[in-house]
Formats: sequence, structure tokens, C-alpha cells
Amino acid sequence: MDWEIVKGQQKCQGCDKQFAEQEEYFSALYDQENKFVRKDFCTECWEKRGRESVYSFWKTRCIPEEKKVKKFVDDSVILDFFIRLQDATEPSKKNFRYVLALLLMRKKLLKFDDVKKGEGGEALVLSYPAEGRKFEVYNPQLTEEQIRQVTEEVGQILNVKI
Repeated sequence: MDWEIVKGQQKCQGCDKQFAEQEEYFSALYDQENKFVRKDFCTECWEKRGRESVYSFWKTRCIPEEKKVKKFVDDSVILDFFIRLQDATEPSKKNFRYVLALLLMRKKLLKFDDVKKGEGGEALVLSYPAEGRKFEVYNPQLTEEQIRQVTEEVGQILNVKI
């Protein structure tokens, strides 16, 4: 599994300006050649750029390194990312979605209902009680090491500590 992900650089991809302490900016994920690429934009460049070809995005704030304790992304961003990956066919994206599902179950947003077995393998049947929705999540049968690697990648992409 190779992911080419740029960590937040605390500068704008549009105008190359460094973000000031506590300045709000937008982080966006783009699906480029079946790889997720993260780009950060100041508010001005974000408004000019628009949301063309953005896979997912969120608003965040620049916090100096010495003040960083934990990094969090709103649960709705993680849930949206999980839902948008529903029809993904690439193995790396299926693995990514599976780890997102585990994270959302840990956060108690998704509830485990059942395991469904079929020709394609095993799928977890999960419910989202807040909206009465059900999801099937392909179980890629990842090893503990693979889960650790994908979890680190999720943390890098979403800039969260998992």
C-alpha cells in the first residue's frame, strides 16, 4: 500500500503564504491517479479556487508546534469520508474505508450489526443510528501490521492522532 500524502505544511498551496498562529485555513483531499493528495489553502485562495475536484475538505486552524497536544478532525468529516468511499474499488481505498469504519465504531458513531459472507468475501454490516442507515464494509482481512500502517495513513491524511 503506497500513499503519497503531503502532511499539512502550514502554508497555502495557492499563494505560498505561511499561516499565522490561530489563522483559519482549509485542508482538502484530492483523488489524483487513485491516490489521496492533501492541499492546504488560505481562506482567500480557497474562495477563489472553489471546490472543483475536491474529494473531501475541512476547515482547521494553525496551531504552533509547542501548543499541539492532540489533533482532531470533526467526526462528521470522518463519516463523510467513509460514506464517499462506499463505491471505491481500489484495494487501498477499501482498506482505508475499513479502518475508517473501525474508527467510527470506536467513536460509537457506527454500530456493528452482523457479518455478511458472499462470493467477494466477508463484509461487516454496520448501522448509523443517527440517520437509520446501514452500510456494508468489505473486510480485507488485514493483519495487525497492515491495520497499523493504514491507521497511520488515516492519521496523516486527516491530520489526526488515532
